Amino acid sequence: MQSLGFASALALTSLALLAPARANAQESANAQYRIAFEALAQKNWVEARRQLLPLWAQAHTWDVASGLGQAEFLLGNHAIGATYTAFALANVPPKEKTTAAQRLRVALDEMKEAVGTVGVAVSQDGARVLADHASVGTSPLAGEIYLEPGSHVLEARLPNGAHAKQTLEIEAGKSYQVALVVESSSTEAPALAANDSSGAVGPRNMPTAPPLQPQDRSTNWTPVFVTGGLALVAAAVATGFAIDASSAKSDAEKALHDAEAEYGSNPCTPAKGGGSELCESVSELQDRRKTSHAVATGSFVASGVFAAAAIGSYFLWAKPSSPRLDAWLGTDGGGLHLHGSF
Repeated sequence: MQSLGFASALALTSLALLAPARANAQESANAQYRIAFEALAQKNWVEARRQLLPLWAQAHTWDVASGLGQAEFLLGNHAIGATYTAFALANVPPKEKTTAAQRLRVALDEMKEAVGTVGVAVSQDGARVLADHASVGTSPLAGEIYLEPGSHVLEARLPNGAHAKQTLEIEAGKSYQVALVVESSSTEAPALAANDSSGAVGPRNMPTAPPLQPQDRSTNWTPVFVTGGLALVAAAVATGFAIDASSAKSDAEKALHDAEAEYGSNPCTPAKGGGSELCESVSELQDRRKTSHAVATGSFVASGVFAAAAIGSYFLWAKPSSPRLDAWLGTDGGGLHLHGSF
């Protein structure tokens, strides 16, 4: 992730985005910004960060965030770099060229391969959300947070002291959705992982909860049974009409033989026995054979379609497995981990 090619790509992003962005700022800020820009161009990430941080303290602007994102990431602070870059992407002004947002989006996508992307949902608004004791915002959070690979603690705290926390053990390049349920008596809150991912910077001696895992998935048999049942019904109907068509054909041939015995060859022409009861029976039996044959053919086709749908349902239709409640005991106490479908 820190290869020369990636560094060059990010440098091009900042060179394209940052140079004209503060043309109307105060001269002192412009001078500092020009120094930061030159440092980025020279790949002097430490100096670029040193120059940009005071500008960031003065005003949170997308252009400064873009430069800080590049510098921090290439200094090895991947999560911080991704956080700055995400801010820059979310705050690109409409007057800027669309290529600015495109370059930032490409850079952020590459940064995400080195960090974990965590979406945090809190049961109550107005709770302070912390990652490894560092504040990342107030619920509801405006976006995802980025964490370094490893073990991390997410917390939500209300002004009245109610709080919830969850320890995550995560990997780079993956994503989690975490739910923190804040209640008055809460000490540990459950967290539900949707897609694996990775985590943040912080102490490693927190209580250990079970690592979040992707939801277990098992086959949802309802669509399989429905489509499979329809396939069997269609096959049974097709078989019945095929038998009836065969029977009608046999009866028609017998009736036609009897008519030939009485009226000679071509017995059912108007000049011979065309209006006879025997010839009318031959005609009815032939019509019945055609109808039954057509219905049997259509039913066999429908049976094949339903059978294919049943096979597809088996492989494609799935749902999370039943809820499961696990318990753990850590150095700071115990807790519960709840996952599954409801």
